[in-house]
Amino acid sequence: MLWTNLRNQVRQTPLPKWKPLIPLFEAVMNSFQAVRDAKRTSSDGFIRITIERDHGLLGDDQEAPHSFTIADNGIGLNDENFDSFNTAFSDHKLARGGKGLGRFTWLKAFEKVEIDSTFKEADEDHPQRRTFTFDENYELEKEGLPEAAPGRSVGTSVKLVNFREPYKSTCPRTTDQIIQKLIEHFLLIFLETDSPQVTLIDKGLVHSVNDVFEKEFRATAAAHKFFIKSSEFTLHGFRLTTPKLSRHKLVYSANQRGVVSDKLEDYIPNLHARLVDQEGNSFVYLGIVQSPYLTQRVNPARTDFDFGSGEDAEVDQGSLFDDEIKRAEIRDASLKYIQDDLAEAIQTINEAKEERLRSYVQTDAPQYKVLMKYTPEFIDRISPNATKPDLEAALHRELYQREVKMKAEGSRIIKEAEKVDDYEAYHRRLSDFMENYNELGASALAQYIMHRRIILDFLERAISIGDGDKKYPLEKVVHQLVFPMRSTSEDIPYHEQNLWMIDERLTYHTFLSSDKQLKSIESIESNSQKRPDLFIYDRKLIYAEGDQPINSITILEFKRPERDDYTQDDNPVIQSLELVEEIRSGEFKNEKGRKISVANEKIPAFVYVISDITPTLKKVLRTIDAIPTPDNQGYYGFQKTYSAYYEVIDYNKLLNDAKKRNRIFFDKINLLNSNT
Repeated sequence: MLWTNLRNQVRQTPLPKWKPLIPLFEAVMNSFQAVRDAKRTSSDGFIRITIERDHGLLGDDQEAPHSFTIADNGIGLNDENFDSFNTAFSDHKLARGGKGLGRFTWLKAFEKVEIDSTFKEADEDHPQRRTFTFDENYELEKEGLPEAAPGRSVGTSVKLVNFREPYKSTCPRTTDQIIQKLIEHFLLIFLETDSPQVTLIDKGLVHSVNDVFEKEFRATAAAHKFFIKSSEFTLHGFRLTTPKLSRHKLVYSANQRGVVSDKLEDYIPNLHARLVDQEGNSFVYLGIVQSPYLTQRVNPARTDFDFGSGEDAEVDQGSLFDDEIKRAEIRDASLKYIQDDLAEAIQTINEAKEERLRSYVQTDAPQYKVLMKYTPEFIDRISPNATKPDLEAALHRELYQREVKMKAEGSRIIKEAEKVDDYEAYHRRLSDFMENYNELGASALAQYIMHRRIILDFLERAISIGDGDKKYPLEKVVHQLVFPMRSTSEDIPYHEQNLWMIDERLTYHTFLSSDKQLKSIESIESNSQKRPDLFIYDRKLIYAEGDQPINSITILEFKRPERDDYTQDDNPVIQSLELVEEIRSGEFKNEKGRKISVANEKIPAFVYVISDITPTLKKVLRTIDAIPTPDNQGYYGFQKTYSAYYEVIDYNKLLNDAKKRNRIFFDKINLLNSNT
């Protein structure tokens, strides 16, 4: 008996919408087997596939097919085959991978199937014919009864009628696409010497599928055998030159039929687009992996495999069988051979990537120069169409991984030092480690120097004349570059402070506040509402009991570039010195909030005023006997009344001096340009 509820059987048959051609493949596979059972040779066996579209010969091949007819000159639906057809989950073709479910996928994707088969039983002289419609109303007792058919040739025609949604919408449209899918699915059968002639007829045009296979597939075929846990696998690789193909794939097959596939670009970034061989021909790679292991584990619907993952929380890890193989293991083993097959094309891609990478490091990221001699170790993991951010991310990841490895290696060397008997071997290992570790240190230094180069570029733009109204940016822009406003040194780490632009010594301080009212600073006690641009103090490091005295006070003030309206009452140096007095009049506190007993009026003080040296500024500076610097781009002096040193620095001098101090570093990592 076949089934008690055909409609329910069809409903429970799995058929993903992205596999709309599975019903066609099932019918074609039946034809392959029928031709083989009829003992046809490759020269006289045939399978003809006819596509019908909504508008027939007047339509175009962009219209989805609505019906397929598969005709062959195989053995036909004799009594034995017909009994198998009428038996759910038939094991008639079990030895050849048959699951007894293929015809259910027909009704899953099509409205009905029209079958016309002529056969000849061994004990009869004349052929017989069965014609019937297979749909959800199919009845065993009424359908497929044989009739005498003298003069008819043996063979079967199966017409899949009226494609259902969503399968119709996801079906490949063009003739070339459908031929490619047929070949991919039955590649291993086409490789055999006795494969019958397969033709596809679309809009009246006849296409030889075998010819396409010979021209585009067999000519570039490669085969590799390998073992995983004693199970044998075979990988067949093909280079497909069909112009419309763009995706490289690895197909997992069972019973000579493709089941599932992986996009190779997900595992080999170099395969994101078509490759080019030595003759200049572009192609995509198709790998087919097969094994008795895969055949044994394909699911009944032939849409996936039942692999043991060992990841199910319900499974005791110790109970997994030793012969269980994961799909990832098969993939990883196949990828090694695929990369060998494509070694020449991949090498060309890697050479182009390495050139881009070196150019990027040279011009944008010199901190990664240390990695350049290791590019063969990671160049494969970078996509050929990587953007600059992609390159930065890849290099950062690689540098980080090397740092982690080096730290782990350093820890091992230290732990093993006490056990080492061979000093020479230990010394060699330590020397190798230090050489690599110093390279990483140089990379970090290069990254910091690159940061300085960028900051100076920002500074140069900030003090340059802008577009439009030709007004300079406010001094706040420069202030923000040197140290973020409304923050303190407790908020901003050293490597994010840019005090080095003014004086390298300022970087190492006890406390700094930026654009904060004096009375809001917890480390001093003051009622002043004045807000220094930058206020810095330092404490001597004396290893003795009691409070450490204040070593110095520093005030920095930024004035608007190109300002030329200074007056005697608006002398920026005097204003800054008055801030020093405000601070000296307060009380300093230690980390615990207790006052430090020091003579505040004797605390050395330094004042920096950053301002363009305009005529009015020169005039007011002369009234306090300020001394011009040799380059006439600044002034300096000691103000006895306030007992403080001061320095006035022009913005251009600030920029040029910072460039000169850093020039040797920029030079060493090739960051100099014509403007430096």
